[in-house]
Amino acid sequence: MTEHAAGLSMTKWLSQQGAASRGALHLLTILGLAGFTCQLGLFWFVSLAVDDLIVNQQPPAPATLQGVVLTAALWLVFDYLKQQLTQRTHLQLCQGLQAQLHTQLLRGQLALVRQKPNFYWQQLWSLHIPATADFLTRYQVQKQLAVLAPLLALVCLWPTSWLIALLMFVTLPVVPLFMYLVGSGAATRHRRHFAALTRLGSLFADRLKAADLLLVHQAHTSQQRLLKNASDDLNQRTMNVVSLAFLSSSVLDFFATLAVALVAVFVGFNLLGEVQIGPELSLQQGLFILLVAPLCFSELKTLGRLYHQKAAAEAGAAELKPILDMPLPPSPQGHFTGLEWLSVQSEHPRLHAKRLVLHPKDWVQLSGPSGSGKTLLLECLLGQRPCSHKMQGQAVLLTQQAIITPQSLRDNLCLGQTHNDEKLWDILSQVELHDWASNLPQGLETLMGEHPPLSGGQAQRVALARILLSDASLVLLDEPTAHLTDEQHQRLCQLLRQQLAERTLVWASHKPLPEAWFNRHWQTDNLEVISR
Repeated sequence: MTEHAAGLSMTKWLSQQGAASRGALHLLTILGLAGFTCQLGLFWFVSLAVDDLIVNQQPPAPATLQGVVLTAALWLVFDYLKQQLTQRTHLQLCQGLQAQLHTQLLRGQLALVRQKPNFYWQQLWSLHIPATADFLTRYQVQKQLAVLAPLLALVCLWPTSWLIALLMFVTLPVVPLFMYLVGSGAATRHRRHFAALTRLGSLFADRLKAADLLLVHQAHTSQQRLLKNASDDLNQRTMNVVSLAFLSSSVLDFFATLAVALVAVFVGFNLLGEVQIGPELSLQQGLFILLVAPLCFSELKTLGRLYHQKAAAEAGAAELKPILDMPLPPSPQGHFTGLEWLSVQSEHPRLHAKRLVLHPKDWVQLSGPSGSGKTLLLECLLGQRPCSHKMQGQAVLLTQQAIITPQSLRDNLCLGQTHNDEKLWDILSQVELHDWASNLPQGLETLMGEHPPLSGGQAQRVALARILLSDASLVLLDEPTAHLTDEQHQRLCQLLRQQLAERTLVWASHKPLPEAWFNRHWQTDNLEVISR
């Protein structure tokens, strides 16, 4: 796909994101056009007042002054309403896109999050989503105003001087033409800039996490050089974007100023009687033309300043679209009835298994070196990654990175189910969290977050209690005791054996487990699953 075709595709996708707020976006255009009309009326009354003062040597008529006050007041009102509606619509669009992204993240969870660095997700929230909302509420609205407002101004100028209106009609298209020529390729530069920003942010966060390791290996100098190179690359790409923005703005200002100057020269010579082409102009008519001429180009110049919002939005859409358009697989329902799969493959990374067999109440030990595909296999079974086969039946997954939502302890345990307090406290006792939970400020209603702090082991045991409360018939465990001591590992493994003996279970662990517990063994090696 060519760059132009890709840009059109992204623009179409961006426009579709504003479907829910289409009424508000149309109202923004109407308010902008109403404000522009009030400006035209204001300039007409101002030119009348000046004509009375200079030509007629008398104070402006009361009706003229009332017209000035009324049109100025209406202009301010329409502008205020437009700003307020823009902010509200922008917020609604951001919240809608954030809700879509939140849904995808909840559905894909770590299987989706791990595909990109943390800084990438921060950019989606802080840069790409606001850029999409800016495109819809500002650029798209301004694009319509840039067409309608100059036409309205030309209609008002035509009775005054058809020659000036014709001249403006010929020169107006030059501005968007040069805007396109200068701004072409801006989206590509924005994408490169975002890529450099993501690279630097991810690199910095990764090295910050590994600060102790860098100290041990005395690698600060080499890593500092690497960060400097990434920073220089980001600075260079930032300057490319900024220089293009300044260049396009300068070109637009040059041609707009040239056109207005041409109109001013013509009006001046007409008033002096040096030019006899077209109708003869009075001071009031000439002043009105001189006030309206810059107004014709102002909306186009505003569109030119916002043109880089379009480029930024297209660059953001290239990152957002694959995530938001990712199909959501239906949540498996009912009891797990078993599976017998042949030639199993995932899309990316490509995991392969010649044959996978899992019957109800089977206990499977999943082993393999780190990075061989154990977690990937569990995510494919759960439906969090695209796979050639789909599992039927309700399943739950406990990973070594427990997900604790910023809700109450009760909500984190129940996850939409209903359990009485006695059962919750009993489960907390079984996972050795009763004392910790009883010391919380509001007990089960305490909100989970930075305060009170939650250690890795405590978070893992909260997630373990959640598994025990679940009624899913298939349980997938990925290093469920990774953050626990050896003694806790042994006690909680015995608990899992007692509580989940009648369910189907796949257990991946580097820690020792009794062989007698398992009737099947799966082994992963270099993204290949061997069943034995």
